Amino acid sequence: MEGIGDVRRVLCRKCAGLGIPVSGIFELTPRCNLQCKMCYVRLTPDQMAPLGQERTAPQWLNMALQARDQGLTFLLITGGEPMLRRDFCEIWEGLAQMGLSLSINTNGTLLTPEIRELWHRLPPAQVNITLYGTCREDYAALCQNPNAFDAVVDALNWLKQEGILVHLNTTIVPTNYHHWQEIEEFAKAHELELRMTSYCFPPNRRDCSCFERLTPEQAGQLIVQDAYYREGPEEILRKAKDLSTPIPHSCELDNGEPMQCLAGRSQFWITWSGSMTPCAMLPQPATAPFEDGFSSAWEQLKELCKPIRLCPECVDCPDQRSCMNCAAVTFAETGRFDGKPEYMCQLNRAYRDAVTKLAKTL
Repeated sequence: MEGIGDVRRVLCRKCAGLGIPVSGIFELTPRCNLQCKMCYVRLTPDQMAPLGQERTAPQWLNMALQARDQGLTFLLITGGEPMLRRDFCEIWEGLAQMGLSLSINTNGTLLTPEIRELWHRLPPAQVNITLYGTCREDYAALCQNPNAFDAVVDALNWLKQEGILVHLNTTIVPTNYHHWQEIEEFAKAHELELRMTSYCFPPNRRDCSCFERLTPEQAGQLIVQDAYYREGPEEILRKAKDLSTPIPHSCELDNGEPMQCLAGRSQFWITWSGSMTPCAMLPQPATAPFEDGFSSAWEQLKELCKPIRLCPECVDCPDQRSCMNCAAVTFAETGRFDGKPEYMCQLNRAYRDAVTKLAKTL
């Protein structure tokens, strides 16, 4: 195994069978200094008021201690933009002193001198920076903030100088759809791993009049284009062969498959307002760790996740080998766990068609 990522994957899978919450996410705030068109989290203070209040630094640190006692080892800090919190350094230092492996999701625009000094002493295991484009114009169009791009580049240079592991994430929507290859080239030039996402969850956690996402056809085709750009014809031929391999079924189910991911088995998410859910995209089931204590909330969550079943039609779908559907996607697209997410069905068909057509030309 190489790197903390491999260690984490192995431990998370082993702990899933034991019900140990080895991996967690603390969503410190829904506030953000950018206004991205596809964001499912960002709220203004006025929008937050009727929904709840951000938890204090002592509350988050106490929650982390409780979770660590139950097995928490890997903790991801996220938002919104977590560095917007005035007490961010207090929270980070307290968490780091607990011996947790800390990572963070950030837009990379708010690395103040105070945070840089903190991370020089207590560096993250990994920093995940979301990249929205490769120039000021891209950031103006998608995030309403052209100055953000220069701040991101400065942050990347500093993090590299410090030897801190950085991964880039990017989400492709209509605004930056024609710049996806430029984003790939930016990552390659900076010698950084990039995770590109073409599927956007509907913004079910907030009202969003400016929300935009690719059509399922665009999203499916982009997955193939990106795979070809990154890994060449051999990867496309491998994918095409994989599509033609039938999936063995060991039993007949009267209902849909249970949740297959680690959510609610070895991983949890605690929202800015204090709810514990299986993952960011699932508003339910939810428990109350700040009121009931972490251990009780975790045990409740595990039990609430067990009876969840997905769409019965998916069990015998001949295209399921390449489908990216999950409980979170199904719930986001249909409002229920056993619904049929037509957007994902269309995306999968577009992906399969694109792979097949491209493979025939190679």
